[in-house]
Amino acid sequence: MAGITRHHFKKSRPLLVVALFGLSLLLSFDCAAGEMLSPAALPQVLRADASPRDVLSFFERTPYRPDGAIDQRGDFTFFADQQTILSTPGLNCSGFVVAFCRYFLKRNYHLNDVVIDRMADSGFGAEQGEDWDFGYDLILNLTEGMERKVMLPFGQTAAIDGSDGAGLRGFALHDLGAWADVMARMTANHLYLFSMSKPVNFKNYKILHHHVGVIVMDDEKHLWLGHATTKAGVVSMDISNLDQLKLILDSNPDRCSGQRMILIIEVALPHE
Repeated sequence: MAGITRHHFKKSRPLLVVALFGLSLLLSFDCAAGEMLSPAALPQVLRADASPRDVLSFFERTPYRPDGAIDQRGDFTFFADQQTILSTPGLNCSGFVVAFCRYFLKRNYHLNDVVIDRMADSGFGAEQGEDWDFGYDLILNLTEGMERKVMLPFGQTAAIDGSDGAGLRGFALHDLGAWADVMARMTANHLYLFSMSKPVNFKNYKILHHHVGVIVMDDEKHLWLGHATTKAGVVSMDISNLDQLKLILDSNPDRCSGQRMILIIEVALPHE
């Protein structure tokens, strides 16, 4: 997906990276109610006790911007150039997911922390190529240190520890039976982060985690998928409605090179 890169970050040893990241979680990420900032470039203010659906509505219609993000101060900026403060709103898919998680998981993430190359296998000069697993790294960095698990259909299980973006890709994106099984086990007291991946024929790597987003349940038990798209900006769709789910799947067709997959990570919400 356009704009999700970390070419400005140096390759790091994975054990050291995860240890430092875990420490930063303990020291700086937890936010008391009311401390979260609403971006000045957005006209409305989001209440600290807003529901997941309200948080989605807050960001809906935010325009798409390549590499666009919101920093920990509430300013629109770029992942790659955080010194630039933008007066107009704009997010790419990664920037939206980070911004959404700040409100829902009550952690004021620093942009540098959420783009860490967890396995030191996709930074600048990496053998397999640069940023091929960006989406995979992002959703796991956002949920590091929290109670979480991989959502797989039909009784399947997978461990996160020791995994990488090539081996842990979830289930086939177009398998409606798998979707039905997974969605039936989703609950209102969890957040679901996803990374879509697809086979590619690039020089150094064959898998690309190209798109990320979130899924939440509202008070009526409907499941809403939120993401940022290049054409429409931030949008949400009620995927409890099969026709709405199919619209998303149809916009991400399988190719002759192989199936698209979706990795969904469930994370328990923090207690108030």
